[in-house]
Amino acid sequence: MKYKLIIVTALLLIPISLTAQRRGRKVKKPEIEEPVEDPRITQMLASTQQIVFIDSIIVDRTDYMSHIPMSSFQGKLSQIEELGTFTNEMGDHRLSTVRTSDSTAIIQSSDFIVDSWTSPQTIGGIGTASAINPFLMPDGITLYYAQKGDNSLGGYDIFVTRYDSERRTFLRPENLGMPFACAEANDLFYAIDEFNQLGYFVTDRQQPSGKVCIYIFIPESTRKAYQTEAYSDQQIRSLAAINRIADTWNNGNKQERQNALARLQKARDDSKRKEANNKTEHSSELDNLRQQEEKLSLSLAKARDQYAKTSDTERQKMRNDILNSERQLEQLQTTIRQKEKQIPYNN
Repeated sequence: MKYKLIIVTALLLIPISLTAQRRGRKVKKPEIEEPVEDPRITQMLASTQQIVFIDSIIVDRTDYMSHIPMSSFQGKLSQIEELGTFTNEMGDHRLSTVRTSDSTAIIQSSDFIVDSWTSPQTIGGIGTASAINPFLMPDGITLYYAQKGDNSLGGYDIFVTRYDSERRTFLRPENLGMPFACAEANDLFYAIDEFNQLGYFVTDRQQPSGKVCIYIFIPESTRKAYQTEAYSDQQIRSLAAINRIADTWNNGNKQERQNALARLQKARDDSKRKEANNKTEHSSELDNLRQQEEKLSLSLAKARDQYAKTSDTERQKMRNDILNSERQLEQLQTTIRQKEKQIPYNN
């Protein structure tokens, strides 16, 4: 009986002993793997371009090009929804963004020859990934545009390429890198106004739906990167993301920024003055065309009335004149509709 009691007691103590051993043993927690950063981001961060951003404005995504006071010497910008078109200073070469049947965006070129535009042709050399919003420099060679695909970090990034006249195609494009590339947003447009020495960069970073930010910066003739050893990783990432444009101003850039702001204000004033003049010119031209339409319509109405009252012999003589007047009136009305679409309106 005594031995049975000892055995039962021992069996009851075994679970307690095992529990104590488990409590005393340190349980190794599973290691949480940190997400691996895209090596391209690491590389771009290390070579973030040093840019002085002088100002920024938030505007509608479907109308931002009208807020860029580009010099007429650089060409003309226009926009339908999110798709931008560039026409050179001479008005005889155009690069347009269009949507294909599968909703891919492509860039097409067209030339104005004699009195009409040639059939648009898709530009070569930039790949098949979706590409939008071209801007061609006055040299007729350097092309900036936005593209998303294998060579972008996520959404649209800004790319640059150059035209090879011998091969009649653009060379392999290069991603401009940071701060003009971002994995979490779309960088939509980039342009350099050499006449006013200003640059424009459009992105939807940190913006609500339907809005974009236009950053105005001072373009540099040569690329200069931040010395990463002089900044913390957090500071470089902030500069690359353009979190605060004030961070790009240092003591040596204060006067440079003030001069650039003065050029920007002058560009805006010139743009408003040009817009007002264009509106006046279009309105004056339209008034003349509408007066011609009214006179021709009255003349045609009288001719038709007379035609109904005259003899068959006289009708035969009048028929061709009436048909010609009808064609002239139709052409005049088409011209008036086209001119009405071209009238610039203030936002």
